[in-house]
Amino acid sequence: MKAKNIIVSLVFLSASIFTFSEKLNIILAEYYPDVYLENVELEGFVIDILNEIEKNSDLTFEITVKNWTNAYNTFLSDKNYDLIGLIAPTPERKDTLKFYKTVTFIDSLIMTRYDNNQTYEELKNYPVGVLDGSFLIDILKNEGFTDIRKYKTNENIISDLLNEKLSSAAIEDERIVSHYIIINNLKPNIRYVKVFDSTPLTFASKKNSKKEEALQIFESTLNKVLKSERFDMIENLWMGISTTLSVEREKSINRMLIVLIIILIGFIVTLVFFYFRSRKMINTINKANTQLRDSYNKISDLSNEKETLSEKLITMYQIFYSFIESEDTKTILNDAIEGLVKLIPEAKTGSIGLVTDHRWEIYAAYGFTEEINSLTLPIDKVIKVGKHVQEVHNLDSYNEDLSVEITNILTKSGAVNLGSSLLMDLYNKERFIGNISVNSKESREFSDISKELMEIFGRLIEIFIDLKFEEREAIDAYNYSLKKLSDVAERFDMETSEHMNRICEISYEIAKNLGLDERFAQEIKTYAYYHDIGKILIPIEILRKKGSLNVSEWEEMKKHPVYGADIIGDAEIFKVARNIALYHQERYNGSGYPYGLKDEEIPIEARIVAVADVYDALRSERPYKKSFSHEESMKILLEGDDRTSPEQFDPKVLKVFVKIAEKFKDMY
Repeated sequence: MKAKNIIVSLVFLSASIFTFSEKLNIILAEYYPDVYLENVELEGFVIDILNEIEKNSDLTFEITVKNWTNAYNTFLSDKNYDLIGLIAPTPERKDTLKFYKTVTFIDSLIMTRYDNNQTYEELKNYPVGVLDGSFLIDILKNEGFTDIRKYKTNENIISDLLNEKLSSAAIEDERIVSHYIIINNLKPNIRYVKVFDSTPLTFASKKNSKKEEALQIFESTLNKVLKSERFDMIENLWMGISTTLSVEREKSINRMLIVLIIILIGFIVTLVFFYFRSRKMINTINKANTQLRDSYNKISDLSNEKETLSEKLITMYQIFYSFIESEDTKTILNDAIEGLVKLIPEAKTGSIGLVTDHRWEIYAAYGFTEEINSLTLPIDKVIKVGKHVQEVHNLDSYNEDLSVEITNILTKSGAVNLGSSLLMDLYNKERFIGNISVNSKESREFSDISKELMEIFGRLIEIFIDLKFEEREAIDAYNYSLKKLSDVAERFDMETSEHMNRICEISYEIAKNLGLDERFAQEIKTYAYYHDIGKILIPIEILRKKGSLNVSEWEEMKKHPVYGADIIGDAEIFKVARNIALYHQERYNGSGYPYGLKDEEIPIEARIVAVADVYDALRSERPYKKSFSHEESMKILLEGDDRTSPEQFDPKVLKVFVKIAEKFKDMY
């Protein structure tokens, strides 16, 4: 969109001069693909919706188009305008504007250049560009950005970011980035650092408008159009635009940090135990000078206590070690609560509850029946005691106002008639994320050492959960970035997301039928989507060439697996993704590329994707070939042709694929 304002007025005439019609003045922001000028004609998603409203009502529209800032300011100041679109509802805007049913959603984001290594927190201290009047301005302020620079157009924001005049850019709709890159034929050089929740977009009118009757007709007709099949066609036409990419190289969580924390805490706990035990032993020895008989009994008691202490230290070591060895959070926390109950002599049962989707639920438990795992509570019904351990007696008295269903779960699981309990809340910074408790059937006092143990374990679990949150956010952001990058890569290669998704499904079914465990099979299913991600770095003219590639072009094309592996990186947590991208073009007989590996030298995940990729390529139409039927494709895989031979594939993988191939026949 150019910086100058574009004002175009169109009057949609009534189908019959004998039919009464009312005109509404609407101002729109030029915003591809919602509204844009094509050969002096207005086109776009919103224009098609307004046309449908006209066809289904007696309304006509006079349309004015400007850039967003001018459109919004003009609408507020000029009483002649009845409607504005599309606009995001915000609390401030709702004071003066009436918003209609949501038309679509946009994904807003903050991005920076790919070569900018600043973290999200560091970017807050440098210039960020945002559209003047955007709802993102308040979000940026709340996020802590100190240098917010307002622009008239998104194009100027992206241009200044790429020219290093800005450190980051806040964009309302990621489709803008994709459109800008494609229109200007640019190689992507950006990465997302923050993706916000989806934001609704709709039309809005001024409250207390004099055209209330016409606006009511507009509202009812809009609702009717949004439910129609015609709207589905319009949405598929305009909203099928692939979003832009970013290469998000989030650092994975450093597992050594967990090891160091665990070792340190274990050392501190050991010192505490030995301090208390040593003090008791000294007192015993002093008394032994005058009370030999009592001394003998106490030494015997100390021997028993020492044995108990040794058992506790072994238990602590096992718990700490499980934090390092196990990948499953639920297993780790179940082991932790079991170990804690065994370390505290007064305790017989225990549980860890965490907040998920605004509800508290049991995540790990020990000493209760299986029914306890179905227990969930509204957060306002959860007993909160603060950041430090508190002793609570007669826990049942706190649960008197719970529902019958919850009370039945507590009864069946054995979580009633608890005499005494130790409770401690868990926090992520200042946010309540759950709690931990251990319980005794009898009403009794817990020792100071038991309370100290509970405090130490609570802190340890808080640290563990915090690290897991950060790890999940990093993995989600990285996968989101790889997904967007693959989407653009497939568009450059004239592939489709259906092609990528089919390869994922076929690869998953092969992996499961080979007997691979579910976790590994799911990783293969997820990361098969990125097998051709390296094509984003291959020149477009090579990817889209309809004829045969010459020698130099083919050599460049064969580099895409290496490019893909470089994009994904060396993090151990993404090893499967890297193996698929790097080795999926290798062949079992050594005829593949980039390294000419063969047999078991090729990772199993790459051997699986290789079969899925070739089958899908045979079934799919290309500019240089027709699509083959299922039967023709299977014959080529098993008997070969001038390009493919069965020797290129792992015989075990091919055998399994042949066994299950019938289920993929109707996918195309």
